[in-house]
Amino acid sequence: MRTHLSALVILALNFLIFLVLNQFLNPHPDMLDHWVWSRFLSASYYEHPPMVAFLIRIITTIGGHHETTLEIGAQLVNLSILYLIYRLALSIFHTRAALFTILVLSSMPYFTLGTVFLHITQPFVFCWVLALMLLVHYHREPHPRWLIFIGIVCGLGALSKFIMLLFYIGLFFHALIYRDARDILKSPWLYMAGVISLTIFSPVIFWNAAHDWISFRFQFGRGMGGDEFGENTFHFLIGHILLFSPLWATVGWLGLTSLKDRFRSGRHPESVILVLSLYPLFFFTIMSLRGSIADPHWTNLFYLGLAILLGQALSIHWKKYRLALVGAALFINAGLITAAVVNTYDPLYEWEAHELDSPKLLISDGVPAEVINKLEAHHKRLYSFDAFEEFLNKHLTDSEINAYGDQLRKVSHDTFSNRFNQFLQWPETVDEMRKLLKTRGLGDPQYIVSREYQLSSALSFYFPNHPWPHSLEKTERNLWSPREEVKKSSFLFVCALYDCDHSSRVFERTMGVQLADLGEVLMRQDGRLIRALRLYSPANLVSTEIDPLTSPAASQ
Repeated sequence: MRTHLSALVILALNFLIFLVLNQFLNPHPDMLDHWVWSRFLSASYYEHPPMVAFLIRIITTIGGHHETTLEIGAQLVNLSILYLIYRLALSIFHTRAALFTILVLSSMPYFTLGTVFLHITQPFVFCWVLALMLLVHYHREPHPRWLIFIGIVCGLGALSKFIMLLFYIGLFFHALIYRDARDILKSPWLYMAGVISLTIFSPVIFWNAAHDWISFRFQFGRGMGGDEFGENTFHFLIGHILLFSPLWATVGWLGLTSLKDRFRSGRHPESVILVLSLYPLFFFTIMSLRGSIADPHWTNLFYLGLAILLGQALSIHWKKYRLALVGAALFINAGLITAAVVNTYDPLYEWEAHELDSPKLLISDGVPAEVINKLEAHHKRLYSFDAFEEFLNKHLTDSEINAYGDQLRKVSHDTFSNRFNQFLQWPETVDEMRKLLKTRGLGDPQYIVSREYQLSSALSFYFPNHPWPHSLEKTERNLWSPREEVKKSSFLFVCALYDCDHSSRVFERTMGVQLADLGEVLMRQDGRLIRALRLYSPANLVSTEIDPLTSPAASQ
């Protein structure tokens, strides 16, 4: 126990720091979307396999549907990953190398600040690290049991994320590169492992076959098409360097060169870790050249391997500098985390976007059409409050600004352009929504409808009755909220003010239900607008004192 005391202290500090930090932040809407999945267990879902849903179901079954439950659950899952990596480093190197590995990971923003999330990646990463540990054991002791265990673990990993397939591809690349490791390709147990993985993964295949291969088409489309060639690559590279520590992203390559003697044999753990870590980095960098989305966190597999190898390098080399390097990395990490938290509550620069995307809403709120026409003739998407204020002053008179400025500012303000806003005031938002519903003689809804799924999922979590969310744009997601059932229910349609015109058009085209305008909910943080929503309810449920909004479908 004493051997591992330092590592356990580091893990405990990680837990305590982010347990405190979580008290100031709400769970991210993506995490709450996965919580919705956990309430409706399925063999697969529109975007991803089901493992995260089953994991969150276990967590909430134990602790209930509370913020604290999800936050502690996220911490425990992430700490289990860090501890497993520690055990891997300990099994192939020694205590000092394992301890440095934990220190390197604890100085990467992704493995510290990123622990406030619980999403599809965590169970996948856990399985990847466990499979990597088993492969290292196989190359040390070529026994069939390690390959059978790899088959089981990779199957479970594929139930977490499709890209678990990359593990087998990396395994083959490693065998092709190193002659002394090629005997694994001759082992029938390797192919038996593949059959085991495929068998475990088969429910996802059967589900997709019954749903027009929707998950596979979604992932392939996201990775292979959308944007201009190379458009996302620069941001992808800068993003993962910042996300996984600018220091380690540069010094790490020197650490690899210091271990070059250990990369000469395919039997050495270092060579196994290197190949299976570098391949995902190259794969996703190439995908970023064409993909419509290139998320920097996809390189987490590379940085996991880099941390393990750096732990070994720091334990045997750079003795004069290793503590200074770790200290500098921890300092940089603390600075980045502090900047992120401070920016959440008090943005360093008010860069949020403003755009006149909802002129119909402005007109319905009394802004004259001629005022909107003057602005639309010159308008483009503007970033920062100052830029929008300058735009208003340039094209409107002082009296027009005095009369309509506040309405123009809040309706044109894209609060969602600042992603930090998504961590703030969701319980308070629902409290204000419920007050508004009560004044209109309405109770809590059965369904919450929004254009994007994140908004309705986040709101669903904080309503006491947890109404089911319904997405207008990604209707394939609505396994739990069939459209006809929603239309017959006491649903609530919610849109962000800046997006209400577009969302309303999508609603009219999709639902064809007459709506009544209930009013708006504005949330501010120290005077700064962080959320601006408009609420609508089916007209037949609302008092006739409220004017209904008639959709084209309702007027036919």
